[in-house]
Order: sequence, then C-alpha cells, then structure tokens
Amino acid sequence: MPATVRHLELSPSERRAAERINAALALAPRLKTDNWRLEAGQWASTMFGGAAQRVTAAWLKRKGVRVETVRVSAPNGAVHLRVLRPPHPPRGVVLDMHGGGWVVGSAGLNDRINADLAAEAGFAVVSVDYRLLNERRGVLLEHAISDCTAAGLWLAENAAAQFGTTTLFLVGESAGAHLAALTALALRDAQRLQAFRACVFVYGVFDLSGTPSVRAAGPDTLLLNGPTMAADLARLLPDRNEAERRHPDVSPLYADMEGLPPALFISGELDPLRDDSRLMADSWSAAAPSVLLRVPLAPHGFVHFGGPLAARSLAEIRTWLTQRVEN
Repeated sequence: MPATVRHLELSPSERRAAERINAALALAPRLKTDNWRLEAGQWASTMFGGAAQRVTAAWLKRKGVRVETVRVSAPNGAVHLRVLRPPHPPRGVVLDMHGGGWVVGSAGLNDRINADLAAEAGFAVVSVDYRLLNERRGVLLEHAISDCTAAGLWLAENAAAQFGTTTLFLVGESAGAHLAALTALALRDAQRLQAFRACVFVYGVFDLSGTPSVRAAGPDTLLLNGPTMAADLARLLPDRNEAERRHPDVSPLYADMEGLPPALFISGELDPLRDDSRLMADSWSAAAPSVLLRVPLAPHGFVHFGGPLAARSLAEIRTWLTQRVEN
C-alpha cells in the first residue's frame, strides 16, 4: 500500500515569498564534500558552534526553555546530548538528529527549529551530537550510526526517570533523517522501540547508492551540488561498491519495516532527494501508517531558510506530534 500523499497548498503571496528565497539561493555557492571544504566546515563548526549555541541558549532561556548537556556511554567513547527542557513537565520527548551531510553541524543546529517544540508544544527535545565523519581522523559513518543508536537506547531506558514520561518520538533532518531511520531499526531489533509513538523524517537520505532524482540532479540544483551528489554519497563508504551501499545496515530504504511506528515524511519538490522520501514513505507504509507531505517550491534544507514554507512545515510537525500524544 503506498503512503498517503498530501500537498502543501500555497497562497500567491506564499509562492512569491518562496520564489524570492530560491532566487537568493541560486546565487549562493553549492555545498560540496571536497576534502578542503570538509575540513573548513568542521573547523568552523568547532570554532564558532560553541559561541553560537551560547547565544541561542540565552534566547531559549527567554522563552522559558532550559538547556542541558548529558553525556552517555557509546561504543568507543561517549556521545553528548543537547537537551531542551520546556517550561512545564514535558508531554513527551523528541529524540532529534541534525543534518549537515554527516560532516558538519552540531546538536545545536536545530535549536531555533526545536524551540517551539519545547516552548509552545511542551516537548522536551534531546539532540544528538554524533561524531562527524572525517576519514583522516578515523571517524567513519559507522561511528555516527553507533552514536545515534546509543542515544536512542539511553532515552528508551531513562526517559521516565529523566523526563517523567515514556511518550517518545524520533525526528531527523537530511543526514539526520538517515541516522534516525537506522536508529529506529536498531531499537526495534533490540526490542526498545515500543515507547516511540511516531517518527518524522524531513528531506531524508535513505538510499546511499543514489535514488533516481539524486542521479538526475543537475547544475541548477539549489544548495546542493547536483552533478556530484551520487559521488558524494559513494564517498561515505569508499570500501563498498554500489550494490553493497544498498545494504540495510546503511541504506534503510532496503530494510524490513515490520514493527515500526507511524511516520511523517516531508519532502521539498525542488529537492534532489525527493525520491528518497517518496520511496521510503511507500516502503514504510507496508508496515505502519505513513504520510508524505510534499512542499512545492522547496529546496533541500528549506526549513532553515525562513519564510512561509518553513513556518507551515514546522507547524505540520508540531501538529503531527501533538496528535500522536493525544491519540
């Protein structure tokens, strides 16, 4: 059974606002994973990320949201979790995995997106500071996957004591959606997924061999460098050939979906990863209710660019999570 598909209807003024944002993006450099860009991006994340998070923490405090850092055990070390606590006892806990192509970003990347989940919707948000890939430093995709799995296991076992609730949700964006989907599968296999009522995947990556829309991406692609996208995905797993990159341990599109909770997929119609969301939503729907929300005029990363597309899509996420608590 295919997923339920919904289209976000836009007013003329909303379309004009989206077109203005896209016109600005068309002039911006495309993101690439060349070695020097990776090193520069990770240096910038280290140098400026902490200061930015301190500024954001002050802003969150004014909204009544308290920020904490929790350190939990993980294979080969520990993983740090950035916790946003709402002003009142939480109605549920969202386990959040940030985007950034597996190579940049941090748990604080989504602070502004998650602020309303905490301050307005009443959820605690636990964001995972998973290790960023850096082959020269020996950090591989498997380390990011194991960090996110460790965070999921910790939350499943400690939610009641730490937050006073066992109503849990799993949310991921872009590369974080890939890690969130793999975490859901790992928790299911460990029989620790029962408390997770639903998942939300925002323009995720679910096939590391490259879906048709990824392979067809051209130079007019916004934000991402379309012509190198398939090669960039292959670079994540240099020791695997194309068929091996489709294995379910790294490409959740090819996993058995049995035992998974309902899921909401959000996909931008200008995003070269749109086929990932479409195919994953259909595959997921064979085992659990699955909704695919298609957002017109939306490129990859659009929830960070402001404007009506971001605001309305984030409202859809809050509504989806709230309904899962109340049902």
